Formats: sequence, C-alpha cells, structure tokens
Amino acid sequence: MSIGERLRKTIKNANMKMTDFSKKTGIPYRTIQEYVANRNTPGGESLIKICTELCISMDWLMTGQGEIYRREPPKELVTNLELELLFNWLTEWWKNADDKNRNWLEIQMKRSFPEYAEWITQHEKH
Repeated sequence: MSIGERLRKTIKNANMKMTDFSKKTGIPYRTIQEYVANRNTPGGESLIKICTELCISMDWLMTGQGEIYRREPPKELVTNLELELLFNWLTEWWKNADDKNRNWLEIQMKRSFPEYAEWITQHEKH
C-alpha cells in the first residue's frame, strides 16, 4: 500500500471528506488530491499536519510499518457510551434550565453547528 492509499484510508476512517480534511489541516485541497493519487509526497510540514489531525503514526504513513494510530485515540472519536452519557446530561440540564439558559444554548448550538441550525429551521417549518 502506498502513502497515498494509506492517507486515503485514514481520511475515510475518520469519516472526513478530502475538502474537510484540507480545511482542518490548512493543506490545499489540490495538494491533498496529489498526495492521495500518489502524484506527490507530503513534505515535513504537511506530514506533521496530517499525522496530527488524523492521530496516526508518521512511521506507518510513510512506510506502512507499525501501528496505524498513536497511543492516544483521536479526540474526535467518541464512544457510544460517552455520547449516551453526554445526551443524558444535556437532557437533564435542559429540563432544569430556565428560559434564559435555554435560549443561550440554542444560540450556541446554532453558532457552533451549522447542521443543527439547518435541522432546527426545517423542524420549525413543520
């Protein structure tokens, strides 16, 4: 497996699109395409950004040897149990919150998660 194939695999495993990955790393989209297509090889700065964002081993990315992921899991990977605990906590918080705090949370959710803002807009129409 080539560097490009390993990179494609880990971007896919992270449930990211190459455009999103480009934005997160600051590496131009066209450059990411070149890496994935094996038309170019990442240099030092790009390797650091790639490995940091995907939480993968530079050795594995370059050679295919060793463990794919570094010891600590990517911060984005949250277990189902953690999601359930977060959901339960948030549900309880919402039940006990006054209108001012509920309004604050709605504003923060819309600012932080464009998908949520779109979803809530659709549900308000129905």
